[in-house]
Amino acid sequence: MRNLAGPIEKDLRKKFVFLAGPRQVGKTHLAMSVLERLEGKYYNWDLAEDRQKILAKEFLQDRWAVLDELHKYDRWKNFLKGIYDKYHETLKILVTGSARLDVYRRGGDSLLGRYFLFHLHPFSLGEVLRPSVIGRPEEVLKVGEGTPASDALEQLLRLGGFPEPFLNGSEEAHRRWSIQRTDILVREDIRDLTQVTLLSLIEHLMLLLPSRVGSVLSVNSLREDLQVAYNTVRSWLETFERLYITFSLSPWTQRIARSIHKERKLYLWDWSQIKDEGARFENFVASHLWKAVHLWRDLGMGDFGLWFVRDRDRREVDFCVTKDRAPWLLVEAKLSETQLSEPLEYYANRFGVPGVQVLKTGGVLKRVGPHWIVSADRWLPLLP
Repeated sequence: MRNLAGPIEKDLRKKFVFLAGPRQVGKTHLAMSVLERLEGKYYNWDLAEDRQKILAKEFLQDRWAVLDELHKYDRWKNFLKGIYDKYHETLKILVTGSARLDVYRRGGDSLLGRYFLFHLHPFSLGEVLRPSVIGRPEEVLKVGEGTPASDALEQLLRLGGFPEPFLNGSEEAHRRWSIQRTDILVREDIRDLTQVTLLSLIEHLMLLLPSRVGSVLSVNSLREDLQVAYNTVRSWLETFERLYITFSLSPWTQRIARSIHKERKLYLWDWSQIKDEGARFENFVASHLWKAVHLWRDLGMGDFGLWFVRDRDRREVDFCVTKDRAPWLLVEAKLSETQLSEPLEYYANRFGVPGVQVLKTGGVLKRVGPHWIVSADRWLPLLP
């Protein structure tokens, strides 16, 4: 049972619910588990028979319904708006999808006030250990109270957090799944969403990105490698974010003299594709924090955000978690460094917030003033 099942079922009794996330992260399985308890019906836009039923609005006779992959219908927003306005008191709908469920944010939101949005992420250490619990923000600050979970940490780092390869537990199964997923993303999702014809170059770009994780991203460098226009690379990168292949962080610039403004750092939703140990671990920590801020926002626990800190004097902190548009927690990811990072200490003291230096190495729990140096297997389980 995924830890979002309870909140989704609760909110579904009030409004429509949108469940967004990457391909093969378990959206359909989660939706079906919620639907089973509510005794509703399932419709999949990808199936011709179900597509006809959706367009004919046969689901209006149901009390609860799941419309899977509805975002592939070009007019899905107006379609749902009309249904909500007329039938929302008697019909509750859970809509699942990926890229286009977030497109409405680019312009006016015709569905404003008619839905709750949830983001489904790959498994995190906290969800593996507490599958029915969502860790609250205040728990994360209780650094010394975590219980080590080294075996689950190693399996997540090695196989990633997508359900199929993680639950299978096999390196061979993981490799086969990775190849198939990449092929589907390139040959189907990217092609359908963008109508791009240079699929071999798109695939080349996907292969280049794991080596760019954790560093400030240079679009010019990628442009030179691919021999295409700058704006073309930018467009492809935006598509990757819309399809939940990558996510990126902007620098936190408020109250920082000589801060950088335009650069972004890129991470993968599937950290298992990264070969470099340090970059994979940084992405692993980034993914846990990204999931936490999404869940806390989705559940109304606060206006959380995730950034990084870097100034022109080369002081850098990997992650800055903000709450209500102010720094709330600074996090630095290291493989084994048990000396507190100077930039982490500098900016944590300057912002007046706690700093956590999280290590891949196990067995570490050390307090330095108001800050902590702690092993990932002990601290990350506190996150949802």
